[in-house]
Amino acid sequence: MKKKEGMKCVCGETAMPTKTNIEGFTVRAWRCKKCGEEYIDSGDAEFVLLYKKMQKHPVNAKIGVLGNSYIIRIPKEIAEIMHLKKGKKAQLKLKDPNSITVSVT
Repeated sequence: MKKKEGMKCVCGETAMPTKTNIEGFTVRAWRCKKCGEEYIDSGDAEFVLLYKKMQKHPVNAKIGVLGNSYIIRIPKEIAEIMHLKKGKKAQLKLKDPNSITVSVT
């Protein structure tokens, strides 16, 4: 069994890996048992900040045509947040006459 790697805390002890919650997201972190100081993984924190920014500011997407189907181009920022890759499946649901909910699996 691999030993979990800790990180040095400001109190001098070793903070051990854990998970914590930020704005409804479970993120990687380290917590010191001695002083309770918590350190959030910078990549996970950046993801949460970008997600919250994208929620506040709507992004425009273009509608196009491909063969007999309509397509919506998803901006790169949203694709990165949702970890979209070619071949992933999406489910569309009409919310009301002017809204579509998209779920990606």
